[in-house]
Amino acid sequence: MKRVSQLKRPDSLSKIAEETIRDRIVRGHFQLGEPLQDAKLSAELGISKTPIREALTALKLQGLVQIFPQRGAFVFTLSQANVVQLCRYRSVLEKSALDLALERDPKAFIARLGDILAEMIIAREKDDFQMYLDLDSEFHDAFFRHCGNEYLADGYKKVGDIVRTMRTYLSLRPHRTDKSFEEHENIVRLLESGQVDAAKAVLDIQIQRGEQAYADLSPKHDR
Repeated sequence: MKRVSQLKRPDSLSKIAEETIRDRIVRGHFQLGEPLQDAKLSAELGISKTPIREALTALKLQGLVQIFPQRGAFVFTLSQANVVQLCRYRSVLEKSALDLALERDPKAFIARLGDILAEMIIAREKDDFQMYLDLDSEFHDAFFRHCGNEYLADGYKKVGDIVRTMRTYLSLRPHRTDKSFEEHENIVRLLESGQVDAAKAVLDIQIQRGEQAYADLSPKHDR
């Protein structure tokens, strides 16, 4: 007897609001520290205030939203100390994932990075800023998709949207994506030639550069 496939349940209104607000934060449509007024969001999204509030609470748990008593909800901001901690956390996780991915299936891993790099070239030729940023995130996500360690991947996932948001924010600097592309290209070429330590050194430089870039752009982000 043929099984009848279950119908996919539609997402709840709060989930729809959560995904929409998350996407706007990550892509920079909402600025760091910007107020998120439930009445305004309700009108814009055509969703009542209760699901909006539920969405903001969920995003608070994910670190993308800060909620202050008597003041309301805001897009997250980070102090310089927070940024330093985040960058060092990224460095530890990404280098560990890279090592594991190379142990597990170096050919497939490096090939995937090469494919993403080729798509980055197309994005740059099209002058498609958002496409490039999406591919930038995909490049680093590939470390965890290929590492074979769910716990390591989960550790990165917890800060993934914060990292993507910061990448959008910091990429507003002049020539930032030029430097980023050069570093991604170097990482792939070094891995292809077996120079793993050199590739990890470039990765470290790229991540640490984010610390200084944030300090230059937003020196007073402590709330």
